[in-house]
Amino acid sequence: MKNKLFGQLGEKLKGNGLTVVLGVCVVLAGLFSYNTIKNINKQLENQKLQKIETTPSPTPGEKAKDVQENQENVPLPTKPDKPTETKPESQPEKPKEPPKEKFILPVEGKIFAVYSGDELVYNRTLDDWRTHNGIDIRAMKDDPVRAGADGTVEKVYTDGMLGTVIEVNHGDFVAKYCGLSTKTFVKEGDKVTQGQNIGTVDKIDMEVSEEPHIHLEIVKEGKTINPNEVLK
Repeated sequence: MKNKLFGQLGEKLKGNGLTVVLGVCVVLAGLFSYNTIKNINKQLENQKLQKIETTPSPTPGEKAKDVQENQENVPLPTKPDKPTETKPESQPEKPKEPPKEKFILPVEGKIFAVYSGDELVYNRTLDDWRTHNGIDIRAMKDDPVRAGADGTVEKVYTDGMLGTVIEVNHGDFVAKYCGLSTKTFVKEGDKVTQGQNIGTVDKIDMEVSEEPHIHLEIVKEGKTINPNEVLK
């Protein structure tokens, strides 16, 4: 009877011992799996931290550039064009008047008798030798006679040798326009401008043997000078 009881107890212990062993194995397997997963997670975390530490920080503007380069058909930003300044419309310039010549010939003809200075020349009308104190410019009777430059009329008179004479003060000198008609277009004291008509061609009594012309004399500081000096 006693042996039978011990046999039953041994059978029970034997059955319970297997259960305990299996339980212990399950617990150990769970602990091993937990530790393994924990170690793997720890290694992954360390790798992630190491990667973050070794990765250089992007420079300003680099991140935006990388994003756009990875996208197709996305243009890179460009600086806007500088707005053009609109200048106010300027008033059109007035055409400049051509500069006036110092002195122009009073008629359009050619010079056929020149200034002689101290040299004597033959005068066919008077049949003598004398100085020629001016220049003779070919013209037709009644042709207009114009002022050679701006000035002021000083005298208008008739001379027995030179015909009607108009003397105009042009500032640096006085011009004597000789051989005009008695009907003049100006009077003493009048202001004249270059090219203005002051009379018409008539005759010069001391040179009637010559073709119709105007006799022009230039007087500077009380003495006649060569008109070429003011025609240059």
